[in-house]
Order: sequence, then structure tokens, then C-alpha cells
Amino acid sequence: MHQNALNVEPHLTFREHQILELVAVGCSAKQIAIEINIAPRTVERHIENVRLKLNARNRAHLITQAMHLGLLVIETPSPDEPTLFELK
Repeated sequence: MHQNALNVEPHLTFREHQILELVAVGCSAKQIAIEINIAPRTVERHIENVRLKLNARNRAHLITQAMHLGLLVIETPSPDEPTLFELK
């Protein structure tokens, strides 16, 4: 039986959580590797470990699962702050 079936929140390491946040904002493994100064293959391994811990099918599902479990919070900017999706 996997962790989620037992209603136990999966434990992510500091590095896994750091990488999860960077994946959530759209960074590639190569971009993450440069940002935190580790090898891209190591980043991919961390992403895979998080995917397995959250029982996710892919990166999009990984983010959805993390949000559902409260491991990842997407903050809404205040009305006067620009967003990534504003049209000009």
C-alpha cells in the first residue's frame, strides 16, 4: 500500500522541495541544475523521487498532487502586482 492510501503526508527532503518549487514555476532540469549548482541528471533523479513519493504520473500531475497535499502553495499576487500572464 502506498503512502497516500494511508493518509500519510509524504516527506520531501529540503532539496526535493526546492526542486519541486522550481519545477512548478516552469524551470527545466538544466535550468534547475544551473540555479542550484548540481548536475542535470541529479535534478532528474530528484524529480523522479518526488514523483514516486507523490504517486504522480508526470510533472503536471506532480504539481497538482503537491498542491492537493499542501506541499506547494501558489500565491496569488495582489491586484496592483503584475502577473506572469498579463496581456499588454
